[in-house]
Amino acid sequence: MKKLILPIFLIAFKATGLFSQTTLFDNSRVSSVYIEIHPDSLAYIMTHVLSDHYFKARFVYDHGTGRDTLPDVGFRLRGNTSRYAQKKSFKISFNEYVSGRKYQGVKKINLNGQHNDPTLIREKLFYDTWNKAGMAERRTSFVRLFINQSYYGLYTNLEEFDKEWLDRVYNEKSGNLYKCTYPADLVYFGNDQLSYKNIMSGSATGGRAYDLQTNEDQDNYSDLVGLITLLDGPADTVFAVQIGQQINVDGFLKAFALDVATGNWDDYMYNKNNYFLYYRTDTQKFEFISYDTDNTFGVDWIGVDWATRDCLDWYNHGEQRPLARKLLSLPVFYERYRRFLDTITREVTLPDSIFPHIDGLKNLIVQAVQEDNFRKLDYGYTINDFFNGFSQTVDGHTPYGIKPFLEKRREMTMDQISTSTISENAEKENCLELFPNPATNEIRMKLKTSDHTRTCLIADIQGRVCRKFVLEKNQQSRLLDISGLKEGLYFLTVADNDHIMSKLFIKQ
Repeated sequence: MKKLILPIFLIAFKATGLFSQTTLFDNSRVSSVYIEIHPDSLAYIMTHVLSDHYFKARFVYDHGTGRDTLPDVGFRLRGNTSRYAQKKSFKISFNEYVSGRKYQGVKKINLNGQHNDPTLIREKLFYDTWNKAGMAERRTSFVRLFINQSYYGLYTNLEEFDKEWLDRVYNEKSGNLYKCTYPADLVYFGNDQLSYKNIMSGSATGGRAYDLQTNEDQDNYSDLVGLITLLDGPADTVFAVQIGQQINVDGFLKAFALDVATGNWDDYMYNKNNYFLYYRTDTQKFEFISYDTDNTFGVDWIGVDWATRDCLDWYNHGEQRPLARKLLSLPVFYERYRRFLDTITREVTLPDSIFPHIDGLKNLIVQAVQEDNFRKLDYGYTINDFFNGFSQTVDGHTPYGIKPFLEKRREMTMDQISTSTISENAEKENCLELFPNPATNEIRMKLKTSDHTRTCLIADIQGRVCRKFVLEKNQQSRLLDISGLKEGLYFLTVADNDHIMSKLFIKQ
């Protein structure tokens, strides 16, 4: 049975300089970063690859129209497996030795070498796509990196996820920001915060799998434990309402859809890895942010064809993923996820839209790539591999060029969405009718009869329960008094045995 899915958001790529507001993240050019550091410090950094110690260095930024110089910045390695690569990735801290100092509004930047990507654009392309989809913007650009006058190659310059970023994208920075790395599956281990603090990251540098990045002095994980506790309960009507009180559901579902559309498997859904959770104090809800997104657009390390994998059954069923499983088991959220997938596929990753952007990135960096000898050291990538990486297989872990991957991923997604039969849950959801809608004082609900009683809730758009009542056995229709509700959007949610139905209505 085919079902029409309408786009629910639409944002276009800007012709040049996507979201660029400073020269530090200028997308129209490849700027240059010069690091001057004592040779002994550089030697220590390169040999002690797991160290996170910042060494003092001099930073010069050449943005084409001038040069900025900052003495006494912090310089170190960053990353996980990339620490062992020949072309390494680096972090620069502008405030490490000068307290509170910022450069162009930021305290830190990340320079990623993209050593396992023959095109060197995948991580930036993911965030350009992420930004285009209306997510919390992460700024990126390309830079040439010089260390002690030696050219270390082309790098992706990525904005740091920190309080400056939080304040810029959410206009609020006082909440808890958790960096979640393998095996951060959000599985319940009891109410003791130590149970989650003691889960160690599978990354090369270790640390906590749920690593608090802000408010470290308080070290209070109660908000995260509350979310995980909720995820341990049944996926029923109460859960459907309460989860909307604890997380930005649409943000989570859209992030999942973006992972699927771009083939990002090294994520929460499949690999319990590489995401941030931020608890906003203004909305009192968690936000979800993807990061470390180089394993995208056709990259594979585990023998799965990510271009053809079922977009509606993406997450890893062999392990527990309570956030993905619970949300997608409920028809109201499952259908929203399908709609996000449909819109992203039709508008964001559509070849007519994204291919010119890909070509623009390639043309922008080609000269810097040709001069980058470090990119050859790990996988022997030639300049032909760079060009081929956009259109064809390069090696075993890049079985798809970026463009063929997007074409196949789009073809499979549209086929899987349009030809899959509507689930029993969705069929039941569609049987719930509300009229009139919008309504003023009364609204009538109508649905198929059932041989058992059903719990019904009316909740506002923030997930707060406003009404609770029971629909008796075999009762098919009921007139609801909504005269006491404020004007706005509401959800009527009905628990029918093990199924959840939900409809949106307007109180005017």
